[in-house]
Amino acid sequence: MDISNRPVTSREYKLMLNVDRFKDREQASQEFLSLLDFLVKKERGSVVEKQNEEERRYISYLDTPEGALRQQGFALRLREEADDEDGFQINLKYRASDRYISAAQDLSSPQDGKTKFEEDILPPFISKFSHSTSIETDADPELGTMKKVMDLFPGLKELNIDGNTAVKAVNDFKALEVIRKLCKLKFGEEPIIKASLSFWYLIGQENEGQENEWPLVGEFSFDYDILDNGADEDKLEMYPPQVVEGANRLFNALQKQEGWISFSTTTKTAFALEGL
Repeated sequence: MDISNRPVTSREYKLMLNVDRFKDREQASQEFLSLLDFLVKKERGSVVEKQNEEERRYISYLDTPEGALRQQGFALRLREEADDEDGFQINLKYRASDRYISAAQDLSSPQDGKTKFEEDILPPFISKFSHSTSIETDADPELGTMKKVMDLFPGLKELNIDGNTAVKAVNDFKALEVIRKLCKLKFGEEPIIKASLSFWYLIGQENEGQENEWPLVGEFSFDYDILDNGADEDKLEMYPPQVVEGANRLFNALQKQEGWISFSTTTKTAFALEGL
């Protein structure tokens, strides 16, 4: 397969939330689900499963003091499982408007990892192509220098960053992330669309990430994956028009819900790297 022509295996629509509505996360999430159910039906779709499970993890972004990775289009995220679960995930991502530039980046690793190439859709309808590799580990990776980062992702050596350069959490920022699975929905046929809410909270507060606490930032997203038709990876992506059209109508309808949606920040990553 030509690495500059990777197939898009998932499409994810992202909308930032007005966090003023989510001090009581449980109540507001149920109200937002009711709104979503109404809009899905209005756009000739259906909610096939309602959910309320939550997952928690700690999130930080790593970079050099000068932001050398961000300046060249990369984001290095460290995720640590919460809720008494062990495990870390290191995620290196390159996101760009040009599909082929994003696809051509070398994000390979000598360690076992999962590489994804997805389309992120931001309001009003802006496509960003996200190429990422995630590596799971039981131990804190302690990525304190660029040499350690480049040992994990050798393709970064092409950036010509001195291996002795320090790497630390951007803005000394670390957040508790609460992911709330909201529902599964569909527009006529497969693939099923998965919808969720996610919130970031300051760490160290008395009721960290609990109800009746203001999130720093919140996001609503929904996504669907490529149909598994047994085709080779280099075949054209299979996204049924009925699903794509329904998702687009829903995305447009949600952007009109001014009390719920915020347009002050584009993504959570942008908030961490640029907004703080």
